[in-house]
Amino acid sequence: MNITAKIQAFIDADNQRLEKLIEDYPLSIPVPVAADFLGCQSDTLRSALECGRLGFSERKIGKVNRGFVIPTGHFVRWYLCMNGA
Repeated sequence: MNITAKIQAFIDADNQRLEKLIEDYPLSIPVPVAADFLGCQSDTLRSALECGRLGFSERKIGKVNRGFVIPTGHFVRWYLCMNGA
């Protein structure tokens, strides 16, 4: 297999993983699932979410814990570098 075919096989396999993620979580992706998809720890992803570049993070008044939301459409565009930049 030449290098171009290897690259295409990698991209095809990654696209299949992304397609499965979209099918399983069409509206929002749970933090542990997204972290596993990206190959990182959930805490690492939560830190990124607090920066507001990948999803949303909120803490309700009087609460200690934060809530995190990763909209599927936003995640897919971010992952594919389709953020309009």
